[in-house]
Amino acid sequence: MSNYFYVDKTTGTFTDELLTAGFVRLLETLLFRQGEADPEIVQADFGHYYQIQVTPALDVSRLGAATTPFALAPILRTANNSTQLPDLPDDPFYLVDYEAEKEKRAAFFTAYSELEGTLKRAYAIGDDDNFPFASMPPPPHDHWNIFALLNAPPMPINGYNQLLGQWLAVGEAGELGAVCRLLCDLFSQTPNDLETAVAAWKQLAKPYKWPDQATASQFFNPSQGKGINKPLPDGVGLGNVSNFWLLEWLKAVGFYHIALTGRVKDSDDRKTFVPAAGRSSLRARDVVHNEFKKKMRFGETAVRADIFTIIRYVHAFIAKVEAAQSPTAGETEKALLALMGQVKRPSDFLRGFHATYYKSLGTAAATMNISFLNLPGWVEIRQPDDLTAFREILEEMEGIVQQFAENRGEEIDLLQQFRDFIVADNLDPFWEFTTAYSSWLISAGEKPGFPPRKFTTHNLRRMIVSNNPNLSEILDSTGFINIAYAIRQSTITAQYRKAQGDRRYDVRYGLGRDLVRQSQYPDEFIAALSDFLHKYNAENAQVMETRPGPYRRMVQTGDIQDILRLIDKHGSDLIAKLLVAYGYARDPRTQEENSEQTQSY
Repeated sequence: MSNYFYVDKTTGTFTDELLTAGFVRLLETLLFRQGEADPEIVQADFGHYYQIQVTPALDVSRLGAATTPFALAPILRTANNSTQLPDLPDDPFYLVDYEAEKEKRAAFFTAYSELEGTLKRAYAIGDDDNFPFASMPPPPHDHWNIFALLNAPPMPINGYNQLLGQWLAVGEAGELGAVCRLLCDLFSQTPNDLETAVAAWKQLAKPYKWPDQATASQFFNPSQGKGINKPLPDGVGLGNVSNFWLLEWLKAVGFYHIALTGRVKDSDDRKTFVPAAGRSSLRARDVVHNEFKKKMRFGETAVRADIFTIIRYVHAFIAKVEAAQSPTAGETEKALLALMGQVKRPSDFLRGFHATYYKSLGTAAATMNISFLNLPGWVEIRQPDDLTAFREILEEMEGIVQQFAENRGEEIDLLQQFRDFIVADNLDPFWEFTTAYSSWLISAGEKPGFPPRKFTTHNLRRMIVSNNPNLSEILDSTGFINIAYAIRQSTITAQYRKAQGDRRYDVRYGLGRDLVRQSQYPDEFIAALSDFLHKYNAENAQVMETRPGPYRRMVQTGDIQDILRLIDKHGSDLIAKLLVAYGYARDPRTQEENSEQTQSY
């Protein structure tokens, strides 16, 4: 009886995640075949390996007697390979027809194109309760993007089908139990004894003349694409890399079940995201992953895809916890909450996503970038109110990012700065973003159309303090609040009033950048801030003499003393960046600038 298994991390890429995911799916099936319909399988990250705990334990001694074939991912049939495939059951677990799925998808989106905007948006954001599935053609296959990748140049479908076909051949020969035992033995200890496993396979495969190696597809092994890859090179020949075929089969199974892949918007390039588990059960991860996939139904440009992957996964996690804690929650939702256990941070449940960018070369593809996107550690759920607060923060962030396009120079910089912030628990890139965003806001506000989206002060405060609780002293200071108010009144509020025909107050263009630029030296920053505040109060006094109210609040001497004290304690650079971030945020308690519209898809 075995409760624990271990999968070594050997590459530092999503290959390790695919291998582990494939083995977890195998364990799930083996437990089911031993009569366990609802086993608990918990995967935990232990640094250089994954630990997999199964409850109840798997009776490994019974595996040798198992002979009935089973499939963990389907073979893909196309118009070009249909005559080359073995006879397979007419079962979607064994076989999927690419052309039929392509036609089904086309029919769905033909009908989708005729829908009104609100229904299209419901589908795009995963709001399935408000989408008319009953009156539509069947939706696309859940794994359509994987099928599209497999059947596109450089045609990884051939290697994929060969791996799955060899697994089925092992089953037809009655050797499935022995191979499952081999894999369970391989992962029964760490480090994994791969050499012994390969030797055992060769002995078993000898009568059947089955190969022990398979080509390592770069779509399952992003660091092992075609090229000069020998660890001890004895020449410069260009060729494919091969690995033990059972490991490649597990990676293919894992890819089918957990990978999120798709074309980069407006290009033939492709991006693949693979989740990396922290500590979580298979069933809980599946529930959250399925919710997340509904929010990722359409392609995005490269940097936006990174940002939305993180935001929408955390949003999906929160949505499922909210549903489980609802008074109307059913047994399924309550069971999910139990499976999540005491996890307070989504980043403990799932560490993040491996991301790989593939550049299209026509008939080939090249791995151009490999990265890891962390889930934000500052999202921590300790009480029910936190769910609503963080959901609103994430929705606000997504709305702001939706404004930017990667084909516009200034906006790609904003996107990259925001990505650097959202994938790391570091506020420095966020200050760069808010400083640049202050200029963008005023520039965009001068153009006709909907006003640009802004952070709200309460969501901004919650996010900043969640990152660094020590900053609450600054944000709650009366002087800081009043001077940020003065900046707001002189920039985004003045611009709003100007658009409404109220020109009592001048718009201070470039104020945010000017203050941050002067903040490297405390004396220069204090002089620049004092100059702004002097002009602000003077303008207020002039308006009070010549115009009817309501009027802006004056900045008091005590406010200036407060900010000087904070500069002495925390430095002028931090205070300047916080003032700009807050000063260009919207106060939801006021009616001004609150006319922002929900962006449509």
